[in-house]
This record gives sequence, C-alpha cells and structure tokens, in this order.
Amino acid sequence: MSFELARPEWLTLWVIIPLWWYWLRPRAGWGLLVARGQEATSISLRPWLGWLAENSPRVFRALAVALLIVALAEPRLVSTYEEPITEGVGIAFAIDLSTSMWAEDMAERTTRLEAAKSTVLRFLENRTDDVGVVSFAGEALTRMPLTHDQYVARAAVDALEVGLLIDGTDISSAIASGAALLRDAPHRSKVLILVTDGAHNKTGLIPTRAARAAAAFDVKIFAIAIGTDQSFGSGPANMETVLTQTALITGGRYFKATDVAALEEIYEEIDQLAVPSEELVERTESTPLSHWFLLTSLPLLILGAGLRASRWGVLP
Repeated sequence: MSFELARPEWLTLWVIIPLWWYWLRPRAGWGLLVARGQEATSISLRPWLGWLAENSPRVFRALAVALLIVALAEPRLVSTYEEPITEGVGIAFAIDLSTSMWAEDMAERTTRLEAAKSTVLRFLENRTDDVGVVSFAGEALTRMPLTHDQYVARAAVDALEVGLLIDGTDISSAIASGAALLRDAPHRSKVLILVTDGAHNKTGLIPTRAARAAAAFDVKIFAIAIGTDQSFGSGPANMETVLTQTALITGGRYFKATDVAALEEIYEEIDQLAVPSEELVERTESTPLSHWFLLTSLPLLILGAGLRASRWGVLP
C-alpha cells in the first residue's frame, strides 16, 4: 500500500501560503497590538505567549489552506495485488455428416452420427466453455459461431443431420473452418474436436497444411475416428495417418473409437486435457482521502476564527 497524489500539480499553490503570511503580518505602521482580558499582564511578561496569541489564528488558517490544497491534489491510498483469473476454453466441434455416418456399428441400432452427437452433448454437460459447431462432408459449413450459451450450443449439435451437405469427406475444410471460429477467440486454450469416419477425399488444400494454419492460431486438434468399417478413401491406414499427423502438428491427440463406450472414454480424456488456463492479473485499488483532508481543514478554520475572537485574540 502506498500514498499517492492523483493531481500533484495542485501543490504548487502552497507558494501562496508564505506570501499570504507575509502580506497579513502586523506592521509597525498599523498601530499597537492590544490583548483583550485580564491576561494582558501575564502575556506581556512572557514574549512567547504573546507570539502565540498573535500568530496562532494565522497558523491555523495557514494549515487549513494547506490541507485544502492537498485535498485538491486528490490524495489516495493505492493497493496493488495479483489476482488469479481462470479463463475458459474455446472449443469448436467439427462433426462429419457424410452418408457413411448412417452406419449402425457403434451400438445396437445406433448410427455413428447419433453416437457422435450424444457423446458431445454429455461432454458439454460438465463444461462452461465457449462452444462453436462446424459440420462437414464434401464441404464445411459453420453451423454456430462461438457462444457461451449452452442451450444454443446443444440445440445446434442436436440439429445435425446427414444429407445437409455435399457428400464426401473434406477434412481440410473442416479444420480450416474450425480454426477460423477459434482464431479471434479471447482464450489462451483453443481446442478443435474433429469427429469423422472417413479419409480425406477432396482435392485442394491438404489436411496437414490446414493443421499448420490452425497451429499458427494456437488451436489444438483432437481428431477422433469412429466406426468399425473404415473403408473410405484410400483405406483406414491412410485416414489414421492423416488424422495422426494433423493432431501432432497442433500439439493435440488422435483417438479411435469403435463403439459408444470407447467414444465416451475418449471424451473423458479430452475433458482432462482441455483444462482452463489460469493467469495472474495485477489489479490496483485506490482509496480516496480528499474528504478527510477537507474535514480536517474545517475545524482548523473554525479554531482560528474562534481564537481570534476570544479573550486571547489581538486587535491591530
């Protein structure tokens, strides 16, 4: 804690106090100073008492003016401390909506898409992050920008259906769209959870380059391959290689889920990996003191005026 003046330039007015003192001091040409009351004799025998009786009112008034000037300078007590701030995670989901997501091999009468959506919804139950949703197939589409509204996020995930996009598997566009959602997010921790059941089969930007662009925005990719029949593109080996590379480039992880239970375990692990960041923020609090200096100056003014009018006062 320290004492500071917000407007110290007001202290320059202190120079008027000695000038005022000099101007109002009694001068020989003004006449005699006559003490009131029976104490005149004792005062005359003690010069220092006479000096006090003569100058005390001016001293009190000078102190009062000095305190008023300090009040104008806005004195305050300043306290600086560090406060830990927990910052949430920015999470974007990129969910595959290709026709192969209709396959019912994750559980009995449960399609890959149903398993993907249900596990995402359970994952969001225990999170308070900003969430965005991207759907992709042969192209990518941002379904919902980053939002803190969990109801809106859950509704966007629940509304995903196969057939909304051109068929195919464009992982590059999914990564690019997810990274674009997180690029300007005010979070130190940014995560893209990509769920797919097929290998990249579109021309143009390759997934590893899209992953490098995501890494430039500090986005980590957690790639999840789901399903037991990985027979798309150039085969499961090619898909796993691409997803593993994109995850490693960004500092993320690659996972494979062959059933709903495995998928739920993956999200539990991601829940442990996508932890909120914490940083120390320096905060400053100030307590104004001007009113105390103002209140202290008023009794001094009253005391000076009262002493001047009392039997100890003097008349020029």
